[in-house]
Amino acid sequence: MSLRLLLKQLAFPGFDVGTRKRMRFVRYFMRGDIETLDAGCGNGAFSFAAVRCGNHVVGIDSDAKKLARCVEFRDHCGIPPERCSFSVIAISAIPTLKKQYDQVICFETLEHIMDDAGALRTLADTLRPGGLLHISTPQKERTPYYGEVISTIEDGNHVRLGYTLADFERLLVPLGLRVVRHETAVGYFGQWLINLLNRADHFFLNTVSPLIRDIAHGGILLFLYPLSLLDPLITGNDLIIFVSARKDV
Repeated sequence: MSLRLLLKQLAFPGFDVGTRKRMRFVRYFMRGDIETLDAGCGNGAFSFAAVRCGNHVVGIDSDAKKLARCVEFRDHCGIPPERCSFSVIAISAIPTLKKQYDQVICFETLEHIMDDAGALRTLADTLRPGGLLHISTPQKERTPYYGEVISTIEDGNHVRLGYTLADFERLLVPLGLRVVRHETAVGYFGQWLINLLNRADHFFLNTVSPLIRDIAHGGILLFLYPLSLLDPLITGNDLIIFVSARKDV
């Protein structure tokens, strides 16, 4: 057994504060033997979470290297490929799958896409009637985090600061999607910790190997992550907004 993969399994979903905080939204995932599409699956954290909910999952992303790591980790965890598969497909190419799903997950992806309305239309079309679309993005009404770049082209950075609930309702209602739940996450202390890690990367960890950087992040989180549990004590503009929308029959 690979020590690296074992350590990854122990630390999963990893050292990204936002990802760890978004795991609370898994409680709203549909349970059972249903078909789920994870659009923009990244490191596969929510694909694997959906598998734990009993789903058959297809994770797609445009980054082949990320998906290769997802497949490696899936095999390490003993998850059958027929239960969880990964494909290098952009959201715009989802129609080539010629399939509909009971549930679609799209976390931290729309803010990277210029034609977000078109992406949402594609996701709505691939959702079966009665199904759920789960979306997580940065909030528009927030303070940018350290090192954040808002780009005018799709180069991997954010192309917009984020969204509000009103934005999502404006985009989703014409597609036959009705927002049934919304929440926010990552308050003052969580954002402080994200900024601390980003500054550490910029000033101290930018020349070390990914393994050393992960070890450093793990040490910082081990001692400071509990501070983020105090987020509810200070009200303000959280970093993340989450919505679930149901496709009307």
